[in-house]
Amino acid sequence: MTAAPTRTAPLRRAGLIALLVLAAIILAVLVRSFGGGSDYRTPAWAIWIHLGTVVPALPLGAWLLWRPRKGDAAHRIGGRIWVLLMIVTAIDSFWIRTITGGVGPIHIFSVVTIVQLPRAIWFAKTGQVERHMKIMRGVFFGLIAAGFFAMAPGRTLWGLLFG
Repeated sequence: MTAAPTRTAPLRRAGLIALLVLAAIILAVLVRSFGGGSDYRTPAWAIWIHLGTVVPALPLGAWLLWRPRKGDAAHRIGGRIWVLLMIVTAIDSFWIRTITGGVGPIHIFSVVTIVQLPRAIWFAKTGQVERHMKIMRGVFFGLIAAGFFAMAPGRTLWGLLFG
């Protein structure tokens, strides 16, 4: 007689992923803090990684959000790619300076993304589709809001795109 699989294994795995992501953020902030305060310059590689993950995440997220068919193989594959893009975007954002030259309020979107994505995955795996969709809509619209604030005059992306 075999025992039924416990529901705590996926929860532990999601918790472990969240802890690893949190450790990456802490490492990023520590590495970033050695650069000084306002004399910090955003490294070019951080901007290119950020743009390289944000730009494809926007249309992919829109496609996943508004396509009528959910849960099929294309949705699952696209969703995994989108989550990977969003995690890299969120972690990389801590190297991109704010107007004051440090980590600022815009980085709240990154923290929310890193916290909410494992929760959304957990809800999808446990069949709580409405909760999954609600969180994913929030993360997607958070991406749009963060992009709006990132394009404010005086920000790194504004200067990069408009000189």
